[in-house]
Amino acid sequence: MKINLIIIIGIIFLISCTALQKDKAVEVKYHDLDLTAIDTNDYLIRKSPDDPYYELGSPFAYINQKGDTVIPINEFYGTRTDTFRAFAIVKKDSLPWIGIDRNENLLFEVFYFDNGPDYIEEGLFRVIRNGKIGYANAQGEVVIPCQFDCAYYFENGKAKVSKDCKEIKDFEHTRWESDSWYYIDKAGNRIE
Repeated sequence: MKINLIIIIGIIFLISCTALQKDKAVEVKYHDLDLTAIDTNDYLIRKSPDDPYYELGSPFAYINQKGDTVIPINEFYGTRTDTFRAFAIVKKDSLPWIGIDRNENLLFEVFYFDNGPDYIEEGLFRVIRNGKIGYANAQGEVVIPCQFDCAYYFENGKAKVSKDCKEIKDFEHTRWESDSWYYIDKAGNRIE
């Protein structure tokens, strides 16, 4: 009887600990890229021992021009960056595509578009911090803060955005709906 009571108390304790963990918000620490502190001529190269052409999931490391390993093999299982100057787009565990600096600090999540990380359009691409969308430049600097619920890519110098938007599932695709769309320029200023 005592053993059953101890088991029941242990199960209740584990369930309550699990419930408490679910209630805690996971705080993610994002870093800003300081390009003045980076010598972009001293670049890193993706090196894969198994596959010189590299496929997603192949092990790889980033090495410097001297051949020294800067980011060891198996830290990440995917990359979209062969030559790493200021930042790299990589995939790790169950995380989405992310931007990292040379110290492996998280810069942002990369907006997922067309089965992969967002494309650079007119010098900018969409990034996510704390669930909000903003824009980074080709060097990895977040130049328009992450503040939008929905944001399209730049076209003809402007992008359509909304701070009050809903994502609607449409079979295998999703679409955005909002009654408060507006356009911004490449500096993030609202334009009409």
